[in-house]
Amino acid sequence: MADNSHVLLALDTSTESAGLAIYDGARISELVWNAGRNQTLTLLGQLTHLLEINGRELDEIGAIAVATGPGTFNGLRVGMSTAKGLAYGRDIPLLGVDTLEITAYPHRSSSRPVRAFVPAGRGRTVFSDYRKRNNRWVRDGEMHNRPFPELASGIAELTLLTGEAPSGYALEDLESDLVEIPRLALRSRRPGCLAEIAWRRWMAGERDDIAGMEPAYVHSARGTS
Repeated sequence: MADNSHVLLALDTSTESAGLAIYDGARISELVWNAGRNQTLTLLGQLTHLLEINGRELDEIGAIAVATGPGTFNGLRVGMSTAKGLAYGRDIPLLGVDTLEITAYPHRSSSRPVRAFVPAGRGRTVFSDYRKRNNRWVRDGEMHNRPFPELASGIAELTLLTGEAPSGYALEDLESDLVEIPRLALRSRRPGCLAEIAWRRWMAGERDDIAGMEPAYVHSARGTS
């Protein structure tokens, strides 16, 4: 029987950009695609493909990580139900990670604050701020919901702005003396980041309650401040 003690599968279907990753602590293999609103039709096929190109079997997976939102209703429902089914059926740990934390993760070594966001429909975004505090990477304040053109309002110091812009908008339009826009490759949400975050929790002996885990939809953050 294959050793499944140190292989983690990560699923992120928070938005129309979907991704999967396999991580064993030393190597990450990622698969990212534009799922649109067809996560239901594409997720399992892409999972099979990822396992095949890595020479892996589902029985080798020892833990499941899933993005918990904020995100779209259909996307999160598909990803979370799949993750829960895999974890429950195989009796392995399930670890949920906030989608905005995944988005901000590539910039965790930055000395600057980071504002990470996801599209929320109708030209709006949901965002949270992150920064280093006492040598720890933490969320700074609450989650907010704003129209995309107002995403940078209230920023008082040079801040990295990263995430997936709503359709019809360009993140570069918000660049200013107080806003720095990372290159596209560094602001695209990656399932490998989800895998790394969840891996540390798994290695620390953590796991989330499968029955109690609930997704956070984009409409959950209604504040505009």
